[in-house]
Amino acid sequence: MEMAQTPADAASPEPPVMPPPKLPTRRHLDRRRLVAPVLLLALAAAAWSLGVRWLPADTGGALVAIGTLEAVELTVASEVTGRVVEVLAEEGDSVRAGDPLVRLDSATVDLQYRLAGPAERQLLALQREKYTLRAPRDGRVLRRAVQPGEVAVLGAGLLTLADPDRLELTVYVLQRDLGRVQIGAPVVIAAEALPGETFAGEVAAVSERAEFTPRNAQTPKDRLNLVFAVKVRLSAGDERLKPGMSVAARFVQ
Repeated sequence: MEMAQTPADAASPEPPVMPPPKLPTRRHLDRRRLVAPVLLLALAAAAWSLGVRWLPADTGGALVAIGTLEAVELTVASEVTGRVVEVLAEEGDSVRAGDPLVRLDSATVDLQYRLAGPAERQLLALQREKYTLRAPRDGRVLRRAVQPGEVAVLGAGLLTLADPDRLELTVYVLQRDLGRVQIGAPVVIAAEALPGETFAGEVAAVSERAEFTPRNAQTPKDRLNLVFAVKVRLSAGDERLKPGMSVAARFVQ
Protein backbone atom coordinates (compact mmCIF):
# COMPACT_ATOMS: atom_id res chain seq x y z
CA MET A 1 0.00 0.00 0.00
CA GLU A 2 1.50 3.26 -1.08
CA MET A 3 1.72 6.03 1.43
CA ALA A 4 0.69 9.55 0.36
CA GLN A 5 3.45 12.11 0.42
CA THR A 6 3.16 14.72 3.10
CA PRO A 7 3.65 18.40 2.30
CA ALA A 8 7.00 18.23 4.01
CA ASP A 9 8.12 15.49 1.66
CA ALA A 10 6.97 17.32 -1.48
CA ALA A 11 9.82 18.92 -3.35
CA SER A 12 9.39 22.70 -3.34
CA PRO A 13 10.00 24.34 -6.71
CA GLU A 14 13.26 26.25 -6.96
CA PRO A 15 12.92 30.00 -7.74
CA PRO A 16 14.00 30.99 -11.25
CA VAL A 17 17.51 32.24 -11.50
CA MET A 18 17.51 35.89 -12.68
CA PRO A 19 20.38 36.92 -14.92
CA PRO A 20 22.59 39.66 -13.47
CA PRO A 21 21.76 43.18 -14.69
CA LYS A 22 23.56 44.09 -17.84
CA LEU A 23 25.92 46.95 -17.15
CA PRO A 24 26.66 49.43 -19.90
CA THR A 25 29.90 48.73 -21.61
CA ARG A 26 32.60 51.30 -22.11
CA ARG A 27 31.52 51.59 -25.73
CA HIS A 28 27.97 52.52 -24.71
CA LEU A 29 29.20 55.07 -22.18
CA ASP A 30 31.49 56.67 -24.73
CA ARG A 31 28.63 56.77 -27.23
CA ARG A 32 26.37 58.54 -24.75
CA ARG A 33 29.05 61.09 -24.00
CA LEU A 34 29.40 61.84 -27.69
CA VAL A 35 25.71 62.01 -28.57
CA ALA A 36 24.82 64.82 -26.14
CA PRO A 37 27.40 67.37 -27.38
CA VAL A 38 26.69 66.49 -31.01
CA LEU A 39 22.97 66.98 -30.45
CA LEU A 40 23.56 70.36 -28.79
CA LEU A 41 25.81 71.47 -31.63
CA ALA A 42 23.22 70.38 -34.18
CA LEU A 43 20.52 72.35 -32.41
CA ALA A 44 22.74 75.41 -32.18
CA ALA A 45 23.62 75.15 -35.88
CA ALA A 46 19.95 74.83 -36.79
CA ALA A 47 19.06 77.88 -34.71
CA TRP A 48 21.88 79.87 -36.28
CA SER A 49 20.87 78.91 -39.81
CA LEU A 50 17.26 79.88 -39.13
CA GLY A 51 18.36 83.17 -37.63
CA VAL A 52 20.58 84.30 -40.52
CA ARG A 53 18.90 82.75 -43.55
CA TRP A 54 17.35 86.13 -44.41
CA LEU A 55 20.72 87.91 -44.57
CA PRO A 56 22.09 88.94 -47.98
CA ALA A 57 23.94 86.05 -49.60
CA ASP A 58 26.93 88.18 -50.55
CA THR A 59 28.20 90.70 -48.04
CA GLY A 60 31.48 91.27 -49.88
CA GLY A 61 33.50 90.43 -46.78
CA ALA A 62 31.97 93.32 -44.85
CA LEU A 63 31.43 93.14 -41.11
CA VAL A 64 27.82 92.12 -40.29
CA ALA A 65 26.16 92.05 -36.86
CA ILE A 66 22.61 91.22 -35.81
CA GLY A 67 20.48 93.29 -33.45
CA THR A 68 16.95 94.42 -32.62
CA LEU A 69 15.44 97.77 -33.50
CA GLU A 70 14.57 100.02 -30.58
CA ALA A 71 12.83 103.37 -30.45
CA VAL A 72 14.94 106.32 -29.32
CA GLU A 73 13.94 107.22 -25.76
CA LEU A 74 13.24 110.78 -24.59
CA THR A 75 13.21 111.71 -20.90
CA VAL A 76 10.78 114.37 -19.74
CA ALA A 77 12.42 116.13 -16.79
CA SER A 78 11.32 119.02 -14.61
CA GLU A 79 13.04 122.40 -14.92
CA VAL A 80 11.80 123.49 -11.49
CA THR A 81 11.20 121.92 -8.10
CA GLY A 82 7.55 121.56 -7.17
CA ARG A 83 4.86 119.22 -5.90
CA VAL A 84 3.14 117.11 -8.54
CA VAL A 85 -0.53 118.02 -8.79
CA GLU A 86 -1.60 115.89 -11.76
CA VAL A 87 -0.13 113.27 -14.10
CA LEU A 88 -1.99 113.34 -17.41
CA ALA A 89 -0.38 110.35 -19.18
CA GLU A 90 -0.15 106.65 -18.39
CA GLU A 91 2.33 104.05 -19.60
CA GLY A 92 1.42 102.98 -23.11
CA ASP A 93 -0.39 106.21 -24.00
CA SER A 94 0.36 107.88 -27.32
CA VAL A 95 1.00 111.61 -27.04
CA ARG A 96 1.44 114.45 -29.47
CA ALA A 97 4.06 117.17 -29.34
CA GLY A 98 2.96 119.87 -26.92
CA ASP A 99 0.48 117.72 -24.99
CA PRO A 100 0.55 118.43 -21.22
CA LEU A 101 1.95 115.45 -19.32
CA VAL A 102 2.55 116.59 -15.74
CA ARG A 103 1.30 119.62 -13.81
CA LEU A 104 3.19 121.00 -10.81
CA ASP A 105 1.87 123.21 -8.06
CA SER A 106 2.37 126.77 -9.34
CA ALA A 107 0.44 128.64 -6.61
CA THR A 108 3.45 130.71 -5.54
CA VAL A 109 4.48 131.82 -9.00
CA ASP A 110 0.84 132.51 -9.92
CA LEU A 111 0.56 134.88 -6.97
CA GLN A 112 3.78 136.61 -7.96
CA TYR A 113 2.42 137.01 -11.49
CA ARG A 114 -0.79 138.66 -10.28
CA LEU A 115 1.09 141.10 -8.05
CA ALA A 116 3.84 141.93 -10.56
CA GLY A 117 3.96 144.87 -12.92
CA PRO A 118 3.78 144.58 -16.73
CA ALA A 119 7.55 144.26 -17.18
CA GLU A 120 7.97 141.53 -14.57
CA ARG A 121 5.01 139.57 -15.87
CA GLN A 122 6.83 138.65 -19.05
CA LEU A 123 9.53 136.87 -17.07
CA LEU A 124 7.05 135.28 -14.68
CA ALA A 125 4.95 134.04 -17.60
CA LEU A 126 7.93 132.06 -18.84
CA GLN A 127 8.49 130.71 -15.34
CA ARG A 128 4.85 129.63 -15.03
CA GLU A 129 5.15 127.58 -18.22
CA LYS A 130 7.80 125.40 -16.58
CA TYR A 131 5.22 124.13 -14.09
CA THR A 132 3.42 122.27 -16.91
CA LEU A 133 5.60 119.58 -18.48
CA ARG A 134 4.71 118.92 -22.12
CA ALA A 135 5.63 116.25 -24.65
CA PRO A 136 8.68 117.41 -26.63
CA ARG A 137 7.44 115.50 -29.70
CA ASP A 138 5.09 112.73 -30.79
CA GLY A 139 5.69 109.44 -29.06
CA ARG A 140 4.48 106.78 -26.66
CA VAL A 141 4.90 106.73 -22.89
CA LEU A 142 7.25 103.90 -21.93
CA ARG A 143 7.77 104.55 -18.22
CA ARG A 144 6.15 106.74 -15.58
CA ALA A 145 8.27 107.51 -12.53
CA VAL A 146 6.06 109.96 -10.64
CA GLN A 147 2.74 110.05 -8.79
CA PRO A 148 0.53 112.98 -7.69
CA GLY A 149 1.67 114.31 -4.33
CA GLU A 150 5.35 113.60 -4.89
CA VAL A 151 7.90 116.37 -5.20
CA ALA A 152 9.53 116.75 -8.60
CA VAL A 153 13.17 117.71 -8.18
CA LEU A 154 14.94 119.95 -10.64
CA GLY A 155 16.37 117.78 -13.44
CA ALA A 156 14.70 114.56 -12.30
CA GLY A 157 13.17 112.43 -15.07
CA LEU A 158 9.42 112.01 -14.61
CA LEU A 159 8.36 110.25 -17.82
CA THR A 160 10.15 108.37 -20.59
CA LEU A 161 8.81 108.56 -24.14
CA ALA A 162 9.63 106.39 -27.13
CA ASP A 163 10.02 108.21 -30.43
CA PRO A 164 8.78 105.72 -33.08
CA ASP A 165 10.20 107.81 -35.92
CA ARG A 166 13.75 107.56 -34.60
CA LEU A 167 15.05 104.01 -34.42
CA GLU A 168 18.38 102.60 -33.31
CA LEU A 169 19.92 99.26 -32.45
CA THR A 170 22.81 97.97 -30.39
CA VAL A 171 25.04 95.26 -31.85
CA TYR A 172 28.14 93.60 -30.43
CA VAL A 173 31.40 93.52 -32.35
CA LEU A 174 34.35 91.29 -31.51
CA GLN A 175 37.39 93.20 -30.35
CA ARG A 176 39.38 91.90 -33.31
CA ASP A 177 36.88 93.65 -35.64
CA LEU A 178 36.64 96.90 -33.71
CA GLY A 179 39.09 98.63 -36.07
CA ARG A 180 36.51 98.23 -38.84
CA VAL A 181 33.95 100.36 -36.97
CA GLN A 182 34.19 104.16 -36.98
CA ILE A 183 31.75 106.68 -35.46
CA GLY A 184 29.78 108.36 -38.24
CA ALA A 185 30.53 105.57 -40.74
CA PRO A 186 27.59 104.47 -42.91
CA VAL A 187 25.74 101.25 -42.09
CA VAL A 188 23.36 99.30 -44.32
CA ILE A 189 20.37 97.85 -42.43
CA ALA A 190 18.50 94.74 -43.63
CA ALA A 191 15.31 93.69 -41.84
CA GLU A 192 14.21 90.07 -41.49
CA ALA A 193 10.58 91.10 -42.07
CA LEU A 194 11.46 92.96 -45.29
CA PRO A 195 13.73 90.69 -47.37
CA GLY A 196 15.44 92.43 -50.24
CA GLU A 197 15.01 95.90 -48.69
CA THR A 198 17.85 97.92 -47.19
CA PHE A 199 17.87 101.06 -45.07
CA ALA A 200 20.56 103.62 -44.29
CA GLY A 201 22.09 104.17 -40.88
CA GLU A 202 25.30 105.28 -39.26
CA VAL A 203 27.46 104.42 -36.25
CA ALA A 204 26.33 106.66 -33.41
CA ALA A 205 28.53 105.42 -30.55
CA VAL A 206 31.05 102.73 -29.60
CA SER A 207 31.39 101.50 -26.04
CA GLU A 208 34.62 102.43 -24.29
CA ARG A 209 34.67 99.19 -22.32
CA ALA A 210 34.76 95.57 -23.44
CA GLU A 211 32.31 93.03 -22.12
CA PHE A 212 31.56 89.36 -22.61
CA THR A 213 29.16 88.41 -25.38
CA PRO A 214 25.55 88.55 -24.07
CA ARG A 215 23.87 85.33 -22.94
CA ASN A 216 21.65 85.26 -26.01
CA ALA A 217 24.63 84.64 -28.31
CA GLN A 218 24.13 81.80 -30.75
CA THR A 219 26.82 79.42 -29.44
CA PRO A 220 28.61 78.91 -26.10
CA LYS A 221 31.91 79.59 -27.85
CA ASP A 222 30.72 83.07 -28.85
CA ARG A 223 29.78 83.85 -25.24
CA LEU A 224 33.43 83.49 -24.23
CA ASN A 225 34.59 86.25 -26.57
CA LEU A 226 35.14 89.86 -25.57
CA VAL A 227 32.99 92.29 -27.53
CA PHE A 228 32.23 96.00 -27.71
CA ALA A 229 28.71 97.41 -27.88
CA VAL A 230 28.09 99.53 -30.98
CA LYS A 231 25.03 101.76 -31.30
CA VAL A 232 23.69 102.24 -34.81
CA ARG A 233 21.11 104.92 -35.55
CA LEU A 234 18.93 104.91 -38.64
CA SER A 235 19.33 108.00 -40.80
CA ALA A 236 15.62 108.44 -41.62
CA GLY A 237 12.36 107.02 -40.36
CA ASP A 238 10.36 104.48 -42.36
CA GLU A 239 6.88 103.42 -41.28
CA ARG A 240 7.61 99.83 -42.33
CA LEU A 241 10.28 99.53 -39.65
CA LYS A 242 8.99 98.85 -36.16
CA PRO A 243 10.66 98.58 -32.73
CA GLY A 244 11.40 94.95 -31.94
CA MET A 245 12.24 93.90 -35.51
CA SER A 246 15.32 91.73 -36.04
CA VAL A 247 17.81 93.41 -38.36
CA ALA A 248 21.33 92.97 -39.65
CA ALA A 249 23.79 95.86 -39.71
CA ARG A 250 26.45 95.77 -42.43
CA PHE A 251 29.31 98.16 -41.76
CA VAL A 252 30.46 99.85 -44.95
CA GLN A 253 34.22 100.29 -45.24
